[in-house]
Amino acid sequence: MKLHLEFINIIDQPRCKISINHEELYSGTVLEVYDFDVPSTQGAVSIVITHWDKQPHDTVVENNQIVRDRSFELARLTVDGYDLEELIWHSEFRAVDGAVYPSCLFFGPNGDFVLDLTMPVLTWILHTRHTKNNNDPHWQEDYNYYITACQLLQQISIK
Repeated sequence: MKLHLEFINIIDQPRCKISINHEELYSGTVLEVYDFDVPSTQGAVSIVITHWDKQPHDTVVENNQIVRDRSFELARLTVDGYDLEELIWHSEFRAVDGAVYPSCLFFGPNGDFVLDLTMPVLTWILHTRHTKNNNDPHWQEDYNYYITACQLLQQISIK
């Protein structure tokens, strides 16, 4: 499985850990881009990005306004070349204080961003969009068509 992550608005060198199914892929200062090649898996996959090591002094407040805060945002998540686009919002952020923020891509407090999906990811993407929109009764046929089209495009690009 190929995992691509892009972060934006990285302020004051925050720290993160990136894991898939409890296997840590990275731990350190947040970078703008990550690419991982993880052994392929079938079935359930849990992608966890942990914001850690933020201290109270990392949030600067003046006149009851936050003027500087160690934080970052997840801008893009791609699995096996498929940009999850709006499906990235099928996640939640679980802060260490117990608060849970559905559909949150902002890493302010220490905590875990969690996105659960299944592999192969294209099946999950099409099924999740069908379930969300309830407007595509033929999503499984679309999957087979899409796979065939991708294979043809790969053959063309190799030539």
